[in-house]
Amino acid sequence: MNRRSLIFIAKLTLCSALIPSQAFPGDLLSCSELDADGLFNNTKVKSAKTIAPKPEAGLPNYCEVQATIKPVRGSNVGVVYRFPSVWNGKLYAVGGGGFAGNMSVEAVSAALKKGYATASNDLGHESANSLDANFAVESPGKANEDAITDFGYRATNVTVKLAKQIIIEHYGKNPIKSYFEGCSTGGRQGLAEMQRYAEDFDGVIAGAPVYNALVYTNSVYRVQAFHAKPESNLMPEHVPLISKAVMEACDAKDGIKDGILSDPRQCKWDPAELLCKAGQSGAQCLSQSQVDTVRKVYDGLKGADGKWRAMPLMRGGEIDWVTRMIGTPEMPRGLNAVLGSPFVSHLVKNDPKYDIMSFDPDKGVEEIQKSFAGDRVLQENPDISRFTRRGGKLILWHGFNDPGPSPLSTIEYYEKVVEAIGSGADKAADAQKSARLFLAPGVGHCRGGVGPDQFDMLSALEAWSEKNEAPERIIATKAGSNLMRPLCPYPKLAKYKGDGDSNDPANFTCAVPDAN
Repeated sequence: MNRRSLIFIAKLTLCSALIPSQAFPGDLLSCSELDADGLFNNTKVKSAKTIAPKPEAGLPNYCEVQATIKPVRGSNVGVVYRFPSVWNGKLYAVGGGGFAGNMSVEAVSAALKKGYATASNDLGHESANSLDANFAVESPGKANEDAITDFGYRATNVTVKLAKQIIIEHYGKNPIKSYFEGCSTGGRQGLAEMQRYAEDFDGVIAGAPVYNALVYTNSVYRVQAFHAKPESNLMPEHVPLISKAVMEACDAKDGIKDGILSDPRQCKWDPAELLCKAGQSGAQCLSQSQVDTVRKVYDGLKGADGKWRAMPLMRGGEIDWVTRMIGTPEMPRGLNAVLGSPFVSHLVKNDPKYDIMSFDPDKGVEEIQKSFAGDRVLQENPDISRFTRRGGKLILWHGFNDPGPSPLSTIEYYEKVVEAIGSGADKAADAQKSARLFLAPGVGHCRGGVGPDQFDMLSALEAWSEKNEAPERIIATKAGSNLMRPLCPYPKLAKYKGDGDSNDPANFTCAVPDAN
């Protein structure tokens, strides 16, 4: 045992004897002492420094530790920890997005303001570019298996394990609660933690999780639908035309004409209504090829076995079509071609030059699932009973107009969770003691869209985990607007009572929507 370890044990023993169990002694090892060589196994601490408070941002002063973890020879996980001087006794870890982690202070600022110790990582590769999948290819045709494994699940696990070690060294206590929050890739990280490392967290917030193969076949299928031929694509000017027609057909079905479809599954508008008539052309209407394109993405793709190969897009979310699918000068084939689709070219085919237009989505789901990346990155196991048996709580959420991973996939996952962890005559009610899903009408991928996209899931999780107050409704707002709606636990959705201010959540009830 080295001298530093002996000093630490002596300090910890003294603090345990003199300080009540609910207090946190602080600075058993000061911030500057945390960068000592060899203090943590398989870890190189690059820096440990005190960051001054920023009153204008509401941020306290904290100790920032930057390090790299090398759990195996080919792995190199970058981490950043932030330890506030006034600690609330809890740990908060945040997820990444796209192909990158997120180590920015902005991603954890809300938790830091609450006094959380925070943990962030780079998912095992330094690039912070969410569109950069090059880490997955060691050489053309050869996967970087360690980097893919880190990206899939290992980086998050080693990050939280080291965080808890440093917390013991710095504060002298284990965290009383540990929570994870992430959306998209971050949502998938949350599912991986529950499925593979049930002891890491007491609560998980997983938004729009990119957890299954359909996330990637969705992207490829939509790129192919819009860009199969020049005449298949739409003009940007078609988007408001389609959106207006959808709203005229379906907006009032939920009792409020507000540009938001509370349940877009119930909208069956047919794009053939905009088929060009004699004397019409261009942005005034849709050609037959363009009608076919819109139908394809609204319908999705099923195989001969009746299972989805690509999920349908929800009507009402057309606002994102130019960026996602029609294309821009910077992304001619749209964001789907450079975000979701490279999973196929880089992680499955291990070939950055692979042309996704040649990929067959009908056969692609199985190919993705059977690939090395599929085994490491897909997190489809609904049996999270090890997590829930130890008191773990899961809040799933998804924007109902997400143009990337489908909310239908998250609904499907949640329903499988209910079957896996629920018991008794009412499995759904039993499962809701530990896991709940919230759908956000009008909201896109993690944020954006016409719906209210700002909500405090962390406070809801705290109340559930610490006070056993299960979230019955979560209030959602929209920046720069007075738009305000409740989000309800699935299968319920917010339903307008029929009178009163539609921006007052009190005028909504949570109810199961009528059958389609």
